[in-house]
Amino acid sequence: MQSAAHWYAVYTRARHEKAVDRVLRSRGVTSFLPVQEVLSQWKDRRKWVTKPLFPGYLFVCSEPERLGRVSSVRGVVHVVGNGQGPIRVPDDQVEAVRRMVEKRVPLDPWPYMREGRRVRVREGPLIGMEGFIVRRKKKCRLVVSVDLLGRSVATEVDAAAAELV
Repeated sequence: MQSAAHWYAVYTRARHEKAVDRVLRSRGVTSFLPVQEVLSQWKDRRKWVTKPLFPGYLFVCSEPERLGRVSSVRGVVHVVGNGQGPIRVPDDQVEAVRRMVEKRVPLDPWPYMREGRRVRVREGPLIGMEGFIVRRKKKCRLVVSVDLLGRSVATEVDAAAAELV
């Protein structure tokens, strides 16, 4: 009997996230690499480039007993877990990050937040999404955290569009 598929975080070698994601997809593994477009500056030019939102990490949806084929991919360091095995990432945290990326709202890495004023967005492209609300420079930001990674991401929202949960 196979168990249900869940999301897991995969730690990769530095700057190997995209290659690992490509190989996993070619092997039929459901993976999600949250990325953002950033403007990079060199001496002679500026260019928009795609960078991972959580450098060194991507997510895979798999049954626990099939994670071995994920670990065997070149560039994968390990599936994130403790000494007893891999740890699941809650579906709602992965889905919140996925929605933010898919809606193409401007995203910023944010200091990890575990507690604060929890809100739900009532309108706009992120309707129904839950997270923490933070005010910075007279603007409100919705902060979504991935607890297992100890990382958060934020986007600007209208304060009137959020309600306390």
